[in-house]
This record gives sequence, structure tokens and C-alpha cells, in this order.
Amino acid sequence: MKHRIILLFISLLSYSLQAQTVHYNAFSHNDYERTHPLFDALSFNFNCVEADLWLIDGELYVSHDTVAPNPDITFDKLYLLPLVERIKKNNGKVYPGSDRPFYLMVDCKTDGEAMYPVLKKKLEAYESLFCHEKEGKLQEAAILFYLSGRSPRKAIAAETNRFIFLDGTIDDLGKGIPAALMPVISDNYSKYINWKGDGEIPADKLEKMREYIRQTHAEGKLFRWWGAPDKPLFKKLFIQEGVDLIGADDLKALDEILQQTSRQ
Repeated sequence: MKHRIILLFISLLSYSLQAQTVHYNAFSHNDYERTHPLFDALSFNFNCVEADLWLIDGELYVSHDTVAPNPDITFDKLYLLPLVERIKKNNGKVYPGSDRPFYLMVDCKTDGEAMYPVLKKKLEAYESLFCHEKEGKLQEAAILFYLSGRSPRKAIAAETNRFIFLDGTIDDLGKGIPAALMPVISDNYSKYINWKGDGEIPADKLEKMREYIRQTHAEGKLFRWWGAPDKPLFKKLFIQEGVDLIGADDLKALDEILQQTSRQ
């Protein structure tokens, strides 16, 4: 009986440690659809989250579609201030003991050039918490903050000592854009591959995917697909092929897949 109790304790301890493992390759997509977008992602130890932002009357609001101003869905309330508080409690990290930055991606739903000064002003008070580019090199901190969608490419490219970065696309590969400006490449899976999971993935499409990933890694960047079916088959394929950030609407399902993969 005592032996069984010890084995049970070891099993529970092992599960607990696995459950606390940070999923560095997990990307929480469509956060705006959840009541507690950031905290839902953090509860599953996802290391990358997305916030869709609208600039309305000088304030930034979180939503996929345009919304009326609402103090409950500001960027400050849903993302920025909770992350700042968490980092202070965790000795400078989003996750205690993490060995890399937490990725926060903003999808600019309105004109990024107009949004940029407002966003930058909000972040400046906490600038030390964000990764910086200095002399062409990335200096890590608690958060790597980067912009997608209608992003302000001109404004960010013109920055020196930047702490806000760009999300790129496959079309940006091979153009000499440094990782210290554009650390991530994200693109529409359906546009480039469009295999929907019937039978095995065609060899030519698989090779095309592998080439995009190779090119991205050769430039020192991370790769992410968006627009792929949110199904286990695709998550497992992307993990197997070395996609760096695996997007998910169903956070629990991806968490289970990643835990299973780590045990194999």
C-alpha cells in the first residue's frame, strides 16, 4: 500500500511539473473572443498572445471588429497593466524561471502609422520591460513586443534603439531585413499550402512548407502560420516540421498536444 502511495505521489508530481512547463511555441490566437484573454493564455502557460487593437478617439481598444469605446476592453486594462504587475511579482519575468521573453503581438486593425505614437507613449513608462534593438542586436527583456496587420513599417524601421518590432510575411524573406527589426514571419497557410487534411499532405506542398521554414530560420527568425484549420492534425504537423509558433483558438486542445509531445 505504501509503495502504491509513493508511486501515485511521483506520478502526480511529474504531471504537476509538466503542467507548469512554459509552452514557448504556443500562440494564443483570437484572444478577443474570451472573457479573460490574457489570463486564459497564461493559465495554459502559452508564451505568445495576440491582441487586436483599434485606435478610437486617441485610445486603444481590443476587438477583432470595430467597437464603440468601452473602458473594459482597453489595451491597458486587458494586457499592458496586468503584464506589468505580473512581471514585477515574478522578479522580471512573465513566467518565473523562464529563459526567454514573452511574445506579445498586436494586430493593428486601424492605420498603424497613426496608432504607433499612441502605443509607443503607453509603453514608454515600462520601456525597461521590453526587448530592445541596439546596434543591430536584440537585447532580451521580459517581453518581445511586435506589430502585425496594418503595422507602421516606416516608423519602426526608422527607429534607433527600438523596443517595438515588426511581424513579417513570406514575401519579406530574402530581402535582407534583419531579425532585430523583424523577428517573426507569419503568413496565411491557406494561401500557400491549402491542404485541408484529406489523406497525406502532398509531397510538393510539404517541401514548400519546409523551404519557408528553412529560409526563416536561416535569417534568425521565428515562423508562424495563421489561417490553418484549428485541428490536432495540423498542430501535430506543424510541431513535427519545426513551426516555431503554433496558433490556437482552442487553448486546452493545444496544451494537451504539447504535453503529449513532450512526453514522447
